[in-house]
Amino acid sequence: MLYQEKHRPQLHFTPKENWINDPNGLVYYEGEYHLFYQRNPHANDHADMHWGHATSTDLYHWEEHGIALAPDELGAIFSGSAVVDKNNTSGLFENGSGGLVAIFTHDGKSQQQSIAYSEDKGRTWTKYEGNPVIPNTKIKDFRDPKVSWHEESKQWVMVLACGDHIQFYGSPNLIDWTYLSSFGKEYPSHIGVWECPDLLYLPVENSSKKEWVLIVSINDDGPNGGSAVYYFTGSFDGKEFHPNEQPEDALKWADTGKDFYAAVSWDNTEDTYWIGWMNNWQYAGAVPVSPWRSAMSLARKMTLYEKDGNLFLKQEPIIDDNNKEAVTYRNIGIQTETAESYEISDTGQVDLQISEASDSTKWGVNFVTDQDEVFCLEVDKEDTYTFYRTEGFIDFSEDFPKEIKGSLHGLGIQELKVIIDRSSVEIFINNGLSTSTNLIYPKGTVRRLEIFTVNKALQIDNITWTNLNSIWK
Repeated sequence: MLYQEKHRPQLHFTPKENWINDPNGLVYYEGEYHLFYQRNPHANDHADMHWGHATSTDLYHWEEHGIALAPDELGAIFSGSAVVDKNNTSGLFENGSGGLVAIFTHDGKSQQQSIAYSEDKGRTWTKYEGNPVIPNTKIKDFRDPKVSWHEESKQWVMVLACGDHIQFYGSPNLIDWTYLSSFGKEYPSHIGVWECPDLLYLPVENSSKKEWVLIVSINDDGPNGGSAVYYFTGSFDGKEFHPNEQPEDALKWADTGKDFYAAVSWDNTEDTYWIGWMNNWQYAGAVPVSPWRSAMSLARKMTLYEKDGNLFLKQEPIIDDNNKEAVTYRNIGIQTETAESYEISDTGQVDLQISEASDSTKWGVNFVTDQDEVFCLEVDKEDTYTFYRTEGFIDFSEDFPKEIKGSLHGLGIQELKVIIDRSSVEIFINNGLSTSTNLIYPKGTVRRLEIFTVNKALQIDNITWTNLNSIWK
C-alpha cells in the first residue's frame, strides 16, 4: 500500500519516492501553506537539484505536487525562500494584484541569487529574464537567500549564507539589491559551512516585548556532531544585526538532536512557524529507507522565553487536534526496583507531567519494540538529558548510534512530550524550551512504553498516551 513501507513516516511529510533535503520557499498564501524543498526527482541521492512542492491547509496533512523549479543554463536550483508580493513591488504581475515570488540560489559555475514568480498560487513559475539578480564571482559558498519585508525600513531584506558569515541585502522591488552589512566572522563554530539563515521577529512570552532572532544552520559542528541549527537573539535596524550574545558566549542550539537541520520559517503568517529537514549530512545518503529518502520534521510554532535576562527559543509541535485517541493515567509512583509499562503504538504522542514532590533526580523513558529493541531517553533532573539509539539498523554509519545529549538550560524538568513515528523520535521538554529530534530504524515495531527511575522514587502527576492516525489516510 502507498506510504506504508517499512520505516515510512506516518506523521511527517515525505515524497512518494526519491531524495529530498532542505525546506525551501515556505509561504502562506490564499489559504495554503506552501512547502517547497530540495528535490532530486530521478534518484535517491543528493544530485540534480530541483524544487519540489507540497501544500497544506493545517501544517500537518500534505499534498504533494509536481516539480516547481528545474535546473537551467545558470545551474541547479538550490535553497531559497518565497514571499507574497501583494503590492506588486516587483512589477512582475501584469494584473497589478501581486502574487508569489521565489528567491533562490542558482548553483552553476558559481552560486548566484535568482528569482521566479507565480500567478497561479505556486503551481507554475516563470523565471525572471534578468537572472541572476545578485551575481557572484568571488565567494564559493554564497547561497540560501531568505527574504522578508521589513516594515520599518520599507524594504525587502535578504539574509544570505556566505561560508563563514551572513550578509544582509536590501531591495525595494526584489530585483535590485543593495549590500547592507555582514555578521558573524568573529563568532565560533566555523568548522562547517554556514547555511540556510533566517531572520525572525518573535514575541517574548508573558510580556509585550518582541526580539529579533537570527537563525544559522551549520554543517558539521553540531552539539552532537554533524548538522545542526543555532541562533542569536538581538536587534535589527534595517541594515545591521546587533546580537545579545558575545563571541565568547556558548552557542544557543535550536535543537540538540542529530536530525533537525536547514530549518526556516513560513512567510506571511500571523504567528511564526518553521520546519526542518529531518536528517544529518553525516549519514543522509546512507539511511536505510526506500523508495524515498528523508523526511521533514513536524512544523513548529516559535516564540521566545526569558529567564534571568536570557532568551531561549520555544517550539510547539503542530498536531491535528481532530485526529487523536488518548488515554490518561494519574498519580503514578515508580520505585527504583520497578518500571511502569504501557501499551502504545509506533505513531503517537507521550505527555508526562512530573510532580513537584518527586524525589528522583535521574529517570527515563524506554520505547520498546516487539523484538525487545530499546530506544531510551534518560533525564538528569539537574541539567541534561541523553537519548540512546544503539539498537535497530545502525551499521550504515559509525556516527549514528552515538549518545545524543541535550541541555535543560538549568530549568530542571516539569513537562515532557515525545512524538514517536515509525522512524523518528521528537522530544519536547518544558513545553518546547529544550528539543531533540532523532531518527530511529527499529527492526521491529514499537509496542511498549516503560518509565523507570535510577536513584530515588519518581512521582508523576499524569501520563497521557495519544495515538495519532496516519496523515496519509
